[in-house]
Order: sequence, then C-alpha cells, then structure tokens
Amino acid sequence: MAKLYFRYGAMGSSKTANAIMVQYNYRERGQSALLVKPAMENRDGARIIASRSGLSAPCVYIEDLTLEEAAKHDCIIVDEAQFLTKEQVEKLVLIVDDLNVPVVAYGLRADFQGNLFEGSHWLLAWADSIEEVKTVCWCGKKATWNARIADGKVVKTGAQIQLGGNESYTALCRKHWLRGELKPSTFIFRTIRQEEAEQAVEIEKICFPPNEACKREYMIPRIAAAADFFWVAEDHGRIAGFINGIATNEECFRDEFFTDASIHDPDGKNVMILGLDVLPEYRGRGLGRELMRTYSEQMKGRRLVLTCLDHLVGMYRKMGFRDLGLSASVWGGETWHEMEK
Repeated sequence: MAKLYFRYGAMGSSKTANAIMVQYNYRERGQSALLVKPAMENRDGARIIASRSGLSAPCVYIEDLTLEEAAKHDCIIVDEAQFLTKEQVEKLVLIVDDLNVPVVAYGLRADFQGNLFEGSHWLLAWADSIEEVKTVCWCGKKATWNARIADGKVVKTGAQIQLGGNESYTALCRKHWLRGELKPSTFIFRTIRQEEAEQAVEIEKICFPPNEACKREYMIPRIAAAADFFWVAEDHGRIAGFINGIATNEECFRDEFFTDASIHDPDGKNVMILGLDVLPEYRGRGLGRELMRTYSEQMKGRRLVLTCLDHLVGMYRKMGFRDLGLSASVWGGETWHEMEK
C-alpha cells in the first residue's frame, strides 16, 4: 500500500540531497522515480534541483505533472514541498490513493517567523508518515527554526516567501532564534599584508576557473598599489577569503581595471570590486556576505561597482547592489552584468 511521506527539516538539513539520493536508490534497483518541484522555486534554474552539497538532478514542475504521467513511475519525489498549494497536495494524495504510487515530499515546516507554509500545513494534516530531517544550530542543539538574515542580523518581518540560500537563511535552535543570535564570527577582517600576496594568488586560482582568475602578474602589483582596498578574512592565521578592488573616478567598469594597477587612485569616488573569493571549505557560512558588509563599511561614502555572471545577480541584489544591465567587460570571454551600490 502506497503512502504519502512528508520529511521536513530546517534549512541546511540536506533535504534536497536526500531527495536526489532516494531517486538514485530507486534507479539502482531498476525502478523509476520522478523528481518534482514547484515552478516558483527557480534559484537553481528551470526544471533542476540542486543541493548545497553539490548534487543536482533534472526535475519536472508539479504544475505540469498529470496523473497519467505519475502512473508511469514507481515513486514521486517532491522537493521544496512547503511551496505547494492545497490543491497540489490534494493531487499528491490522489497519486497515492488512486494510483498506488508512493510520494515522498521534502520541505520546510515553518517560515522565518515560525508560521506554517501552505504546503507544509496540508502535508502535516494529510501525510501518512511524517519524519524530521535533523540538523543542528551553531550552538550544537537541534535546529528547528529557519532564520532570515539581512545585513548580518536575524530579521522577523517581511514577506513569507523570499527565495534564498545560505546568503539569506540559516537554521537555529528556538532559543537563538528568539534571541536573534547568530554564530559569533571567528574571523578577523583586515587589510592584506604584502607578504600574503602569493597566498592571495593561490586562493584566486582555487576560487575561479582559469579564464576568470586574476593572474599573478596582475595580482601582485594590485596588492602593492591598493592594499588598503584589499580586505581579507583571517581564520586562526589563515586567509579564508578576501575582497579587493581599486578606486577611480571613472563611472563604468572596464577590463583594464583587472590588469593595470596604475589606474588606482586612492581618492577616487568609485571603487571597482575585482574579486570576492571564499575558499570552498568556508562556503555556506555567510563569509562572502560578511566580507561584502565589512568592505562596504570601510568604503562608506564611495560608490561600489562590480561585475558578475547572470546566476549571481540575485545574490548581489540581496547584498544591496542594483543591476545596471550588461557590462562592457568581456573578461575571461564571459558575458557580465554590471552592478552598483
């Protein structure tokens, strides 16, 4: 007898990774499992789901799923199920009861204010099996609350649905959610030292593909000329990430900023950000956001300009940047958006 399973957990509890692995397990046994998500969930692109661990897989939209299609599969797996409507949960019930096809739905239970989402509400009411996918707060206790973060602080007002990942949300225990307390930063933010230039070159190689990474011949002179505009995050004596740029009175971004440190004018009213680097082992902890916040504070009164690829526009918008459209930059043979703050 098929069942409707609702497996809920806070942000970062590996729900999506679990969903992908369930599909893999079915396929390994020669069976068909279909991944499904709501169309509104588009952070990872159309008809694809992706976990923080790096796993990804194609999927279909729940809006496009018919009973005829569902009947062709041995299991239906739903990701981001909190965004389902009541009618869509009813569709899952029909798949289970009328087609005898099991449905496994993964999602958040409650929003950043502690209120149930519509999909979670009806899954909790109608599921045959309810299981918690557990994760922990920074303090070590079980995390059950999804905290929304803005400017390094927990916020408790705003629209219920605001798509975002590690840059916008973190999982907390009830105590630290109520107090609005995030993990104390263990990083020291400071300007780079000249003797750290080679280390910065190596970090750049790790963080960017070869066509985008700044070469040593450009990075070393930049650090020599604009060390006050090159901020690092230090973790117990090690550079975990950095953000850097040069100042100029020019208004628009051009590729020569990457290659010619002599353009730097310490009194320039605009700061052209040339890189935000976070080592892989430090990602998912909000370090990029903290580096940008620190940099913005240090450059207060100046206009910040950066370029980014299309899939990062949303992330920088959350950091307060405005998209100016496509940039004249063709660095690395890529198409870039130009953004300002």
